[in-house]
Amino acid sequence: MSGIVVRAAGPGEGRALGAIGFAAWAASEFAVHDAGRVDRKALRADFDQLGVERPDTIIVAELDGQIAGWGAREDRNQHISDVWVAPEFQGRGIGTALLAKLEAEITALGHTTAELETLAGNTRAIGFYERHGYVVAWRGQKFSSSLGYAIDKVGMNKNLGK
Repeated sequence: MSGIVVRAAGPGEGRALGAIGFAAWAASEFAVHDAGRVDRKALRADFDQLGVERPDTIIVAELDGQIAGWGAREDRNQHISDVWVAPEFQGRGIGTALLAKLEAEITALGHTTAELETLAGNTRAIGFYERHGYVVAWRGQKFSSSLGYAIDKVGMNKNLGK
């Protein structure tokens, strides 16, 4: 993972981070099969807003000085809310670096388990998390305020204890 630096997000990076999150979502399996149900303009605004309103909860990964992805724990607990890697940087260790940093933060807070949710149809994301030790704990429908309808999700967790 040479050249990858993970750092706290800066207050002026919200729109850049929103662009990465939206581009990663748009390139995902879910977006391909969404069949136009999502108001993409509103979703993009939601991505931008998270970066503007909550930069203190976001970590950023840079590769050779370029912002390549970001991750977040919005409630500062053991729940990882976001891991997004720009499509052009995927497969280069960015997601792994972000996930490792988020897990280290969770461990530092005294938690022994990391939790996250992802779309049940996003087999790439599920495979990524499984390769990093996560297991599916549940599957079910959850309403997404960003998308405006219920989606099929999976909850995954990983034991961080020794």
